[in-house]
Amino acid sequence: MSLAEHAQASSFESLLGESRDLASERLRAAVARMLEKADEALAALTMQTQSKETQQAYQQTRKLLAGGRQTLEAQFHQLYLAEFLKRTSQVVEDAQSFAEFDTSLELLGEDDLEETLKFRELATRLRRYCDEELGALDQRVGVLLGDANLAAERNPFGPETICDAYQQACRALQAETQVRAVLRKLFDDHVIDEVRSVYKDVNTLLVRNSILPKIRYSYSKKPEDARKATDKAGRNDPDEDGAAGEQSIFSLLQNLVAAQAGGGGLRGGTGGAGGVALPPGVVVLQGAELLGSLTRLQQGDTSVIPGGLPAAAASGTVNVLNELKSTGFAAGLVQMDATTLDIVAMLFDQLFDDPNIPVGLKSLIGRLQIPMLKVAIADKSFFTNKTHPARALLDTFGDLATRLPTDFGTHHPTFVRIEALVQQIVETFQDDVGVFDGARAQVKALIAEHDEHIQTESQAAAQRIEQTENLAVAKTAAEDEVKARVQSHNMPGPVLEFIVEQWRRLLLLVHAKYGRNGAEWKDAVETMDELVWSVEPMTSVEDRRKLAAMVPRLVKRLLKGMQALGTEAGARERFLAELMRIHTGPLAAKANDKAAPDKAAAAAQAAPPAAQNLDLSAPVTVKNPYGAGEVQVSGLDFAPAPADMDKRAAAKAALQASLAAEPPEKMTMGTWVEFRPKGNGAENRVAKLLFVSPKKTRYLFSDRRGTDVLELSRAEIVRRLRTGEAVRLDGEPHEPLFDRIASALVHKLRAPASRAA
Repeated sequence: MSLAEHAQASSFESLLGESRDLASERLRAAVARMLEKADEALAALTMQTQSKETQQAYQQTRKLLAGGRQTLEAQFHQLYLAEFLKRTSQVVEDAQSFAEFDTSLELLGEDDLEETLKFRELATRLRRYCDEELGALDQRVGVLLGDANLAAERNPFGPETICDAYQQACRALQAETQVRAVLRKLFDDHVIDEVRSVYKDVNTLLVRNSILPKIRYSYSKKPEDARKATDKAGRNDPDEDGAAGEQSIFSLLQNLVAAQAGGGGLRGGTGGAGGVALPPGVVVLQGAELLGSLTRLQQGDTSVIPGGLPAAAASGTVNVLNELKSTGFAAGLVQMDATTLDIVAMLFDQLFDDPNIPVGLKSLIGRLQIPMLKVAIADKSFFTNKTHPARALLDTFGDLATRLPTDFGTHHPTFVRIEALVQQIVETFQDDVGVFDGARAQVKALIAEHDEHIQTESQAAAQRIEQTENLAVAKTAAEDEVKARVQSHNMPGPVLEFIVEQWRRLLLLVHAKYGRNGAEWKDAVETMDELVWSVEPMTSVEDRRKLAAMVPRLVKRLLKGMQALGTEAGARERFLAELMRIHTGPLAAKANDKAAPDKAAAAAQAAPPAAQNLDLSAPVTVKNPYGAGEVQVSGLDFAPAPADMDKRAAAKAALQASLAAEPPEKMTMGTWVEFRPKGNGAENRVAKLLFVSPKKTRYLFSDRRGTDVLELSRAEIVRRLRTGEAVRLDGEPHEPLFDRIASALVHKLRAPASRAA
């Protein structure tokens, strides 16, 4: 095993342990709450039954739990961990098959066998109730255990582990069979409901740690089919999985709708209500006649419905299909069409309840209820084909919804444009689904315009970032040049102050405007070098002659620089006067004063080094080279420097370490990133990288609406990527609207059936 593989295995093992601890503690707490309520619950059950035998079982259980609550809780927790370890080892070592496990039931006594089968039934019901959560958890745990084909029953987090641990805990109390049955009932009544949330939290933990963040939802799949559709990498095969889910969605919804209606099958026969005689005047509608009537209704002719529809139906905010179901029109539908009406009506219920779609957009999509019903009745591939024009239009509306403000309505300029294309569908659609393709193209164009607008609006921020980065780079270059001079030369105080406070700012501006290779930069650096030399001790007659020849030109260049900086006239005059005084000594020295050079050299040796610990990291204010006014320039992290010198040094060291590291790989403009803050209650958010500064010191992100803009330094984005607070995505996150509402509907319809099982 390579080091990388060993590190990954260690990470997976640690994550498996963290998930196990989360589940075990949550389950222990649920059992503890059950036991706290047990006495009250058993007293109520005793009052509700007339069976003396059952009453006696309840009373015995109350007595047992009066002194055995803590024992049962502790035993369950301990046995759950033991069962978890055993099942994990079985998967890793593949030491025992489930056929051998089931055969062991034959060794049990009759009562124990019946009890075990009851717990197995309880586990099966629990698995049905948590089907969606367990479907995802089975795959994710398979990745952690290195078994991409992990069977659902072998998942150590599965209901079998929970039920087996609780069964063994009950037996550990050495209670009679009847009492253990009561304990099982308490568990069923008070713990099972909480298991689902435990599985959700474990899934959330694994997703947060990048274990299969995206799992294709399968509407209907047997365990053995799921294993066939899972590849060796632990990911669903898109073709097989998609086909299985797509082909079964309509039939699944049919069955769930029928079950919700009472389990008596679908509305069957050739007449509306399952073969029941139709009310007087009601005619069976099907085929072209039905679609023609729906077209008239779509275009506003409500005469096809006895009594018509409410006026609010045209607003798009009312589920017209639910209203239609209660009319004589629906009574004349044949079985399949009536069921299709039920399903499409429920799908629009889910759409209207979807919090991710602004109310204003819901009102526009809602006007397409009749056209969508026509499509679903005429062509069942609407349910099975992701690229069906009508379904694709719904999905594109879902993409648009992520870009619209939450208060989207008639005041928004996009509203009118969407309203126009919706109205075109309502007025023109009869049987050619090409009209949906045309509308989808227009919606996609709106999305492209929106994204381009955000990109354009970000240009101002991008330009500001680039200018700030240029100034920061210029500040660093100026600091380096100044520090090199003042730390290696002894200068009089006025000259030292001038170079640090004035000429450093000039170097900054020159670098920002012309760059390091420009003649202006070279001239500014040369002038500084001449100034430094001019105030050094003159050790020879030749030096004094050179100084005399240099001074007029040097003063002219210094004056030009100060004028460019905007230095006040008084300050300019004071500095030049001080400089003249400093220069006067060497220039006034007599030619025959042979001691002067020796005295100057001695003075230079005796003088202490100037500004050895000079700190130039504090922000400076200069004239804005890119516009009017002044601008404050900081270092490359663009953050205010801490006032405390120790903290400032630490911050600078951290910044240098960060900038020394390579920028994030593949972090280019257009990259999508999911930000996962660690604070309690903080929501994950996705954003697109709109701009990377030329030196890669700043990164500008924006959400799809363009309202949540995030600007991060290189240090910060590197930190977040390393800690998992930011995760790069393969592309723009996309959850098709149809899949979302269909999944929500399946979940909603399954819930009562699972609870009743």
